[in-house]
Amino acid sequence: MRAEPSERLALFLRANDEEEAGRRYPGLLRALVSGGKSRPGASEAAREMAGQVLTVPAERSGHLVVLLGLLAECGEPELRRNIRAGLDHYLKLLGTVRENTPLGAALVYLLAHFPEDAASILPVARSGFLDQDDLSRLERCLAVFTPETPAIGRSWPSPARWRLSDAERDHERRWLTTLTRDAVVAFWEKDTRTLLAYMGAKAAAAISTRQVESEAPDEILPVRAPQATGRTSALFDKYAPLFRCPACGGRLVRRGTAITCRDCAAGYLTDEGYLDLSGTAPGAGDQIAGNSPLYLSRYEPLLRPAFLRVNGTNWSGAVSIADEDAYLIDHVRPAAGPLLDLGAGTGRWTKVLASHLGGERIIAFDLAAAMVRRLGEVVPDSLVMRGAAGNLPFADGTLGAVNCWNTIQSIETPYQTIHEIGRCLGRGGTFTMLTYRHSPDPLYRYFQQRHESCLGVTSFDPEEMREALSKAGMTVMDQYTPGSFLIITAVRR
Repeated sequence: MRAEPSERLALFLRANDEEEAGRRYPGLLRALVSGGKSRPGASEAAREMAGQVLTVPAERSGHLVVLLGLLAECGEPELRRNIRAGLDHYLKLLGTVRENTPLGAALVYLLAHFPEDAASILPVARSGFLDQDDLSRLERCLAVFTPETPAIGRSWPSPARWRLSDAERDHERRWLTTLTRDAVVAFWEKDTRTLLAYMGAKAAAAISTRQVESEAPDEILPVRAPQATGRTSALFDKYAPLFRCPACGGRLVRRGTAITCRDCAAGYLTDEGYLDLSGTAPGAGDQIAGNSPLYLSRYEPLLRPAFLRVNGTNWSGAVSIADEDAYLIDHVRPAAGPLLDLGAGTGRWTKVLASHLGGERIIAFDLAAAMVRRLGEVVPDSLVMRGAAGNLPFADGTLGAVNCWNTIQSIETPYQTIHEIGRCLGRGGTFTMLTYRHSPDPLYRYFQQRHESCLGVTSFDPEEMREALSKAGMTVMDQYTPGSFLIITAVRR
C-alpha cells in the first residue's frame, strides 16, 4: 500500500542522519508528485514542510525547499497558498545564506515562483550573497512583462550574461516588430519556464552533491561574417558520385555554378558559399528564426556549456572540452570516403576533425543557415552543406565516417536519422555521437524533462539507442556515460 505524503515526510524528518534522509527522499518525492502533478495529500504535506524548513538541518531544509518549488509548479491554488504561507520562513533562510550554497540555489528556485511577492523577496535577495547569475534569474522570473522591452530569448541561462552591443540591440528591435503580441508573450512565458527548469536542475544537483559549482563561461568572442568562397563547386566535383537528390534520389550534376538533379531537374543553391540541399528556406532550421545572430557568438562560450550542465548533469565539469576533443581523436576511424560532421553547428568540433584528418576530407553539415554560414569561415577547406538529417543526400555506403556531436537530441526524428547514418556509412566506418540519457535520479530527471520540453530536445534510453544502432547495421564498440551523457562509438558492420 502506498504511504501518504505526510507519513513519508515524517520518516524523512525523523531520519537519524543525512545519509538516511537521502535514502528516504525519493519515497517522499514519489508520494508528493507524479507526472508533474501533485498527489492526494500533497497540499497538507506542503503546509507542514513550509513550517519545518527553519527547524531542520540546512542540508535537509534544502531538500524540502526544492520539493516546495516543484509543488508550486503544479499550479493548484490551495497547494500554492500553503506553500506561499511560508514566505517569511524562506526569506529568513535566504538572509542566512552567506555564500553560494545548495540551500541558496534551492531558495532561489522556490522564490522564483512568486512574482506577486517580488517587493518582499528582491530586497532580501539583493542584500545577501547570491551570485550575479542566480540573482538575475530570480529578478527575471519575478519581473512584470513589458511588451516594449521584453528581452525575448536572452534570459537563459542567465540574464546577467546577455550584454548586447548597440548593433545587436538594433537587430533585436527590428526582429520584435515582426512578431505579434501573442508571439512575444509566448516567448516570454517559455523563457520563464526554461529558467525555472535550469534553476531547479541546479538546485537538485547542488543538494545531491552538497556543493555548487561555478557557472562562469569563457569570454564571448565576436563573430565575423564569413565570405563566400569559390571552393564549393570544386569540392562538389570531388565528391559528386556520393550525392543523391533529397527529393527523388537521383544523381546530382553541376552545370556552371548550378547543382541540379539529373532525374527530376530540382535545383540547389551554391551562391552563399555552401551547397544547400535542404529544400527549405534559410532560417527554417534556426533556433529562433530571424534572431540567430544574437546566438552565434554566444553558442560555444555560454549556451552550449549551460545545456551540458543541465542535460549532461555536468555541473562539476566532469566532461571538459579537452575531454571531448580527445575522445574524437581517439575514436573517429574513417573507412574509405569522407567524414560527415552531422549537425556541425558553429564548427568547433568540425575544426578538430579537420585538423586531425585534413579539411578536404570533411563534409560539414547542418540545417541552421546561420550555423552553415559560420562553418564556411571555420573550415574553409571543407565542403559545407545545408540539409536535413532525416533524409541525408548521400548514396548507400559512401561515407567513411559520421560524427554527430551534441546534435541528435535536437533532431525531430532521431531514430530515422540513425537509420540514415547506417545507410550512408561504409563498411568498417565509425559513427561517433555525444548525446544524453535519462537521469537515474528521479528528482533531477523531472527538471531534465522540463528543460528538454522548453528547448525542444530529448534524451534517450541507452538500450533503445543500442537497439536502433543495431537495426541500422552498426555495432557499439564504446559507450561512455558520465553524469547523464551518452557518448557512443559504433562501427558499421
